[in-house]
Amino acid sequence: MSCFNIQSINNTVDGQATAVSKPIGDAIKTLAKLGSNDMGSIDSLPNIFSRKLISYKQLRTYFRDVSAGDTIFVQYPLYISYPAFLQVIYYLRFFKRCRLVFIIHDINSLRIDSDAGLRGMGHTNNATLSLKNELRILKLASDILVPTEAMREFIMNTKKVSANIVVFGMYEYLSNSLKMPVFQNQPTMIFAGNLNKAGFLSKLHQSDFHYEIYGKRPATFDLPSSLDYRGSFPSDELVSQFTGGFGLVWDGISANDISGVMGNYLRYNSPFKASMFLASGIPVVVWKQAAIANFIDQHHLGITVDSLSEAELIIKHLTDKQYAEFAGNARTFGLQLRKGARFLSVLEDTVNPGK
Repeated sequence: MSCFNIQSINNTVDGQATAVSKPIGDAIKTLAKLGSNDMGSIDSLPNIFSRKLISYKQLRTYFRDVSAGDTIFVQYPLYISYPAFLQVIYYLRFFKRCRLVFIIHDINSLRIDSDAGLRGMGHTNNATLSLKNELRILKLASDILVPTEAMREFIMNTKKVSANIVVFGMYEYLSNSLKMPVFQNQPTMIFAGNLNKAGFLSKLHQSDFHYEIYGKRPATFDLPSSLDYRGSFPSDELVSQFTGGFGLVWDGISANDISGVMGNYLRYNSPFKASMFLASGIPVVVWKQAAIANFIDQHHLGITVDSLSEAELIIKHLTDKQYAEFAGNARTFGLQLRKGARFLSVLEDTVNPGK
């Protein structure tokens, strides 16, 4: 039996550089340690009927080295048309008779946001139809690896998927350097990412707290002048810009609570920015109802709050000793994320169950 992995390399959202490529790239590197054969990006396969379908000849050629009984790791979702996605999965499952293992990065049905240009599976804004489309694919998996227990429960509660669903935890953030910086206590929150999805930033015009902002300037609103905008950097350069404080894991349109589609998505996913901050040795600020909140609390990796005003107050009164404990825990856990050992262990257990 051999292992292979397929994925899309989707580096942009609405023309903006995103962190999508690093979690996918890190998974490819970890799969290689397992002995998986990387089949590269599948994005170019659809080329007929307005690039929505794949010819049988293309499928046969692309997967010519795959044999019955092989394990295929699919980094889900594939950023190709829904009909083409179905073609690939059906071909591997029924024609090649492979074992399919899905590594979940996102469940698109949970984050449909037309304002941010995010559509569901099948390029639809209808959440019910999108979920139906996703389940047609997910139910063909033998194993599904998800980042949080909340996402596992969401899939299980559909009653449509019989696959073995395993929680692998926070996304790894691989790095060749195992030297972790030591940050000092300072009243700062850092936000980095797609700013078009961070409408809450526009509500901070009256705050006197120091916020450092990284990312391409949003097209949908103006950043308040009180925010310390630092510009946009590739993910591998971004972490070197941080000087201390807390990494902010927040989303949606409100600073007083979590609201909006992207805010609600925090109930299910493990934001990659949380891994980025922790792998940088920076503790995090997380919404109390986020899927990763309990983990952050249990391991003392930062603070969980109901609002940003609450976070501001806590950070302002934090002692150097308290911050040093948070930062020390972040460095210890961040080192694990840099090594990717936890995710590799889950992959090994998936390939060789019972060993």
